[in-house]
Amino acid sequence: MSVQFTLRYRIISLIALFAVVLIAAFTALLLTRQLTVITQNNQYRARVGTFAAKGAFERTLLSTLRAGNPPAAFERMIPLLKEGQLVEETSVVDLKGKVVASSDHGLRGSQLSSEDAQRSKYAVGHYSPQTWFHSQVEPSEVIFYAPVTIDDVPQYVAIFRYSLGNMGVAIQQVGTLCILVAVGVVLVMVPLCLLLIRAILGPIQILNDATKDVAAGNLGLQVSVPTEDELGELAETFNGMTSALVKMKERAENANPLTKLPGNNVIHEEIEKRIKGKRKFVAVYSDLDNFKAFNDKYGIGAGDQAIKLTAQIMKEAIKKGIPGDFIGHEGGDDFILLTTPEKAQAVTDHLCSEFDTRIRELYSPEDREQGHIISKDREGNVKQFPLMTISLAGVTNAHRELTSYAEVTNICAEVKKKAKITSKTTGKSSFFLDQRTGQERTEAASPSSEAH
Repeated sequence: MSVQFTLRYRIISLIALFAVVLIAAFTALLLTRQLTVITQNNQYRARVGTFAAKGAFERTLLSTLRAGNPPAAFERMIPLLKEGQLVEETSVVDLKGKVVASSDHGLRGSQLSSEDAQRSKYAVGHYSPQTWFHSQVEPSEVIFYAPVTIDDVPQYVAIFRYSLGNMGVAIQQVGTLCILVAVGVVLVMVPLCLLLIRAILGPIQILNDATKDVAAGNLGLQVSVPTEDELGELAETFNGMTSALVKMKERAENANPLTKLPGNNVIHEEIEKRIKGKRKFVAVYSDLDNFKAFNDKYGIGAGDQAIKLTAQIMKEAIKKGIPGDFIGHEGGDDFILLTTPEKAQAVTDHLCSEFDTRIRELYSPEDREQGHIISKDREGNVKQFPLMTISLAGVTNAHRELTSYAEVTNICAEVKKKAKITSKTTGKSSFFLDQRTGQERTEAASPSSEAH
C-alpha cells in the first residue's frame, strides 16, 4: 500500500523531523557538556590522588628502607590507596622498568612496555620538586608517571591510571532531563503542528473547494481568507480571477459571432467607463460604403469576408494606439474603435490606407480593373457602385464634455454623414472628427483628415 505524500503528511513529517533533530541536538549538547564536566572532575581527582599516593609511597619507602623490602610494603599500601579512592589502577616499577608491585597481580615481576618504560625514564630524567610527575592523556584515561624519591632522588616510579569521562555515567545523569525535554518538545510541537495545518491547509482547502465550484460553473464565487499573508493574497487573486471570468463570460456571450469582437453591451460599458473616469478619448464609428451592393453581387459569404477583413485591419490599426484601446462590433458592417486624442490620427490613417488597399482583393479582376461593380440598389434598379470604402466618424470629449453613451452615438450620427460624403466624393476611405465645443449649433463638422 503506497503512502500518499499529501501536504498534511509533509507538514507533520517536517515538524516531527525538526523535533527529533532538536531533541538529538539537545541530548548531544548535554551529553558533551556532562562528559566534559566528568572528565575535568576525573582529571582533578587523578592529580590529587597521584599527589597523595606518591606521598604515601615515599613514606612507605622511607619507613621500610632499613627492612630492605619496599616492594612488599608497596603491595600492602596499594589496597589501602584503592579503598581510599585515591587510585584506580597503579603499579610501582624500579628504575630498570621491572614491576615490583601492582594492583594487577599478573603484572608483578614483568617488564614495562616500551612506551611505559620510555615515559617512566622521561619522568625520572626530568624530575624536580616542580615537575614531580609526567602525564599522558589518552582518549579514555590519563596516566601519571610519578618518581618515588628519597631526598628528591628517584628510587622507584609509581604509574597511576585513571579513567576519564564515562558515557554510561553521563547518560545516566542526563537521562531524566533528556526525557523531560523530549516530552516538553512533543507537547509544544503537537499544538504547533495542528495550528500550522489549520493555518495553511484550511485556506488551501477553501480555495480547492472554490476552484471545484468555479469549474462546475459558479464563476462569480468569492472566497474569504482573513489573513494578511501569501494565502490571503492568493485568495484575493482568486477573487479577482473569478470576477474577470464573469466579465469574460459576459463579453463572450455578447461578442459578435462572426468577428468575436465585443458587442453592444460591452461597447456601452467601455464608453461609460471612460466618461465616468474623466478620461480623454475618441470614439471612432465606422461604416462600410457600398457594402450592400457588394454583398448582393458576391453573396453573403463574400460579405462576411469583408467584415472579417475590416475587423482584422482594425486590430492592426489599434496597435498604433496605446494599451487599453478598444474595438467593438455592433453588428453588420458597423464597428467602433476607442483610442486617445493623441493617437486617433495615426490609428485612422493606418485603417483607411490598409482598407483601401486590401479590400480590392475581394473583388474580381474585372471589377478591380474598371473600379466599380454592377448591382441593384435598394429599389431594385441596376446601376454602378464604386468599390467599397470605409467612413470613420470621430467623437471626442477633448473639446466638450460628453455625459453619456447616448450623447456619443447621437453626435456620431451627425458626423458620419460628413465622412460618407467625403468618401463618396473622393472614392477613398476617410475620417472626420467632430471638433465642436458644444456651444456651436452649426451642423458643420470639421474634417480631421482629408480623404485617404
